[in-house]
Amino acid sequence: MEAIKQKRQYFHQLLIRLGEVRHKSIIVESEFGVSSTSDLKEKQVDQLIRSAESRLNRQSSQLKQSRSKEQKQLKNWRNKCLLVLNERGIVATPKDWSAVNEELSKKQYQWVMPDNGIINRKGLFAFRRLDDLKVLFKQLCAIRDNEKKAAVKIKKLTLQN
Repeated sequence: MEAIKQKRQYFHQLLIRLGEVRHKSIIVESEFGVSSTSDLKEKQVDQLIRSAESRLNRQSSQLKQSRSKEQKQLKNWRNKCLLVLNERGIVATPKDWSAVNEELSKKQYQWVMPDNGIINRKGLFAFRRLDDLKVLFKQLCAIRDNEKKAAVKIKKLTLQN
């Protein structure tokens, strides 16, 4: 008797983790035609548990896949930002990221930060959201392009003199 009670509790915990607890009576009724798990036999509760566990496994594997995809996108956008910084002469080596961190701690990048008012001391890895990295990338490209225009203008002026 105690074993079936524990199984019912476990089934309820699985439904909580799945976010389906409010549908418990509907699930039980659609499967076995009863309104409560207390009306079920142990084998029927086991069947409900197996079904809930398989849904939970599917849900967690889908979550892992979406996180993996998101991590790849974040890495891709960080690499794009590093390439633009590299074009501007701000280079990071595997052991020394101080140039990148120093550049991204400047005031002109702080508005991009998700927590305005906090100075970025983590460099590129402070940008944890994809949208923030895209905005940073656009700003870095604009700064790079402006620096190139200024360099061309200076070169023309020196050639004229």
